[in-house]
Amino acid sequence: MKKKIIFVVLISIFVISLIAQESIGIALKVKGDVVLTHKEEDQSAKDGTELENNDVLESKDESFAVVKFIDGSSVVKLFPNSILTINAEKKDGKLNKKSTMKLGELWAKVSKNTGEFVIDTPTTVVSVKGTKFVLAVDENGVTNLYTLEGLVNIKNKKDGNEANVGKGQKASSSGEGDIIVSIIIEGEMEGYDVPNSEILNINLKNESGETRSIEIEFE
Repeated sequence: MKKKIIFVVLISIFVISLIAQESIGIALKVKGDVVLTHKEEDQSAKDGTELENNDVLESKDESFAVVKFIDGSSVVKLFPNSILTINAEKKDGKLNKKSTMKLGELWAKVSKNTGEFVIDTPTTVVSVKGTKFVLAVDENGVTNLYTLEGLVNIKNKKDGNEANVGKGQKASSSGEGDIIVSIIIEGEMEGYDVPNSEILNINLKNESGETRSIEIEFE
């Protein structure tokens, strides 16, 4: 176990050294048609694509993207037909992540004590401190939250109502009025392809243009 932890730390340091200073994350795995909008220009996201503040990822039909922030604390899987804008800033030695989910669904795993992790939806603000959860936003901005581990706070933007959602619970909000919290029904999460441990091979290019191929394990 100790050897594995040391190995993971060394890999994380190596990866960060290859990523440009402006980058806040990296696309670990991309399948299908995922469009990256960077500085108002569209391009296809690929394995190893570096991500900067205000980059927008839009996954099309039968497509997904797995994103990891550069501090190694958080992994996000964007499911098909979803739109996510990523943002983060360094403060007091930690990376505070604040992204915006316009539409669609995502799964996230967030480590404890690694900076803020916040996702804005059109109607709510979701705040996380070490957990696993699934977030779904429909075309009307209705937000559904499923907490798989830990505790997640969801807050309405319009009236300030909020609720803490624990492991095995779900919450639904239209952005105003009561936030409905209930138990996740058995089989309710079957439609979500939650990531398992996987070894990824990706190519990274440093500021000198040198390319390295490395393996990264995520789960």
